[in-house]
Amino acid sequence: MKRLSYALAVLMSTALFATACGGSDALVLCTDAPYPPMEMEIDGEFTGFDIELMRAIADELGRDLEVNNIGFDPITSGLAMESGECEIAAASITITAERAENINFSDPYFTADQSLLVAADSGITNLAGFAGKNLGVQTGTTGEMYANANDPGATIISFENPGDIFTALAAGEVEGVLQDIVPNAEYVLNNPNDADLVETYPTDESYGFAVKKEGSEDLLKSVNEALAKLVEDGTYDQIYNDWF
Repeated sequence: MKRLSYALAVLMSTALFATACGGSDALVLCTDAPYPPMEMEIDGEFTGFDIELMRAIADELGRDLEVNNIGFDPITSGLAMESGECEIAAASITITAERAENINFSDPYFTADQSLLVAADSGITNLAGFAGKNLGVQTGTTGEMYANANDPGATIISFENPGDIFTALAAGEVEGVLQDIVPNAEYVLNNPNDADLVETYPTDESYGFAVKKEGSEDLLKSVNEALAKLVEDGTYDQIYNDWF
């Protein structure tokens, strides 16, 4: 029911969104925050590696950037772009053939593997140790797919909001988290006494920016050209070094 309610709300708001944003030259971006250090909100402003890279791309296109924090499922399903909530999405979206049925991807801009984070006092050292225990994942992610495909008998608990996973870990509701290595490593960096990164799983995953399946060909071409320029002139490396 939640997804249906969301879809109805989005469709009803499309006309209002178009009226409000139709006269703006801003590039409207959808994201799913918090997912540090890729996307987050600090003092009311969205930032992070994904956001700042997209801001640099928008600059190359001669446009401002407007960020809409909308959630992961409406992004990967394509609903957010089809409804006019945004033109493009940046949310650490792994490029997969399944998702490409609903959205078009930019050229890859980041590579990440999956990883296993555990509570420091859990005594768990690998995925096999989660038999009979609670393992947190984010709904609709490749981390959830990996956990289901390699489940050792854990109770897999899926969270819509990425920030809720770490809240559940701190509260003892789950003993560990399986997801992309970037947010897990960031959590350990900021909470070294509370959690350990015990395993990584090379999956050769690449992130891409997402646009709607049809009608965004010109935008996608411009984004890919801008991304290539930022890599060539060193701007990409500067942004990367700011966050990693």
